[in-house]
Amino acid sequence: MSQPELAALNDADLVSGVYLLSHKQLLTTKTGKPYGSLKLQDPSAQVEARLWDRAEELLTPLKKGMAVKVQGKAQLYAGKLQVIVNELAEEPNADPALFMAKSPVPFPKLQNRFNRVRNSVKDRKLKNLLSAFFSEPEFKKTYEQAPAAKGAHHAYLHGLLEHSVSVAEMARKMGDQYPELERDLLVTAALLHDVGKTKELTLGPPIDYTDQGRLEGHIAIGAAMLDQRINMLKDFPCELAQHLRHLILSHHGCLEFGSPVKPLTAEAMMLSFLDDMDAKMAMYRNVISENTDPGNHWSGYNRLLERFLYTGPSPLQSPSEPDFSEDSTLSLGLFNTVSAKGEGVGS
Repeated sequence: MSQPELAALNDADLVSGVYLLSHKQLLTTKTGKPYGSLKLQDPSAQVEARLWDRAEELLTPLKKGMAVKVQGKAQLYAGKLQVIVNELAEEPNADPALFMAKSPVPFPKLQNRFNRVRNSVKDRKLKNLLSAFFSEPEFKKTYEQAPAAKGAHHAYLHGLLEHSVSVAEMARKMGDQYPELERDLLVTAALLHDVGKTKELTLGPPIDYTDQGRLEGHIAIGAAMLDQRINMLKDFPCELAQHLRHLILSHHGCLEFGSPVKPLTAEAMMLSFLDDMDAKMAMYRNVISENTDPGNHWSGYNRLLERFLYTGPSPLQSPSEPDFSEDSTLSLGLFNTVSAKGEGVGS
């Protein structure tokens, strides 16, 4: 069935189609009237939605993760597009899994990049450790399919693979740039730093936390998974195991962000920098993609990044040029005067 993609919606567009109900919550206005706070999803995007009328009647039969038939209208609010829903009902003939977003990077390309960066590790002990993880077909399949987060960054199928490969590729380059880094150790940790997310998050639909994920968190889960694989290997050095464990435990950088210890080695500091940078750039891409108003050059306030973000055109694409006419304050005479004082270009 042909229907508008959520990412292609513009202000005032009519919406009629089947989407994934990835979030639903029945709330109350200041006047005591119930309304629905929803999130609708298709492979192109996830958008906020509001149901103002008959909220209890329409929402009560529905469950998060259902495919639902929607009628409504797109509306621009605070710089972001949302859908005002008029009609909402379950669509039992649709497969909810078809509405899951996937990494924008083709899966075969991610696999090739993963194999390249994994094969760049030459240390035998670390190669054996990686094999202990990725020679398990079930783990490898989950690692390749899992999201990297529920909503913050890379929150789609294959997101964990995309994020881990990106961090590992940068780690490899940093190993060339800074000789004090143990490159093989850093690359190995980059590939494994978020393995706990294979048990912290569901594959959906929709993506959500598992009970283990909420109770333990991916850092503690990942450290336990590391210990389990190391115990399978004969004569794995205790000191190397300790450094790897530290890399996983400290990769969020500080206690307030969920790491039980701060990074205390060169590799741990670098891993936390690269992990944070890749996550924040993914958040920035999300903000850019959500700005559907070409006349608005600023996003709404982003709670995760704690700032407004510029979403306008690149300054390198701007057609405007400085005015060098005689009436301009940037006249050649002015430049000549400055230069004559010995302060101009070439002084």
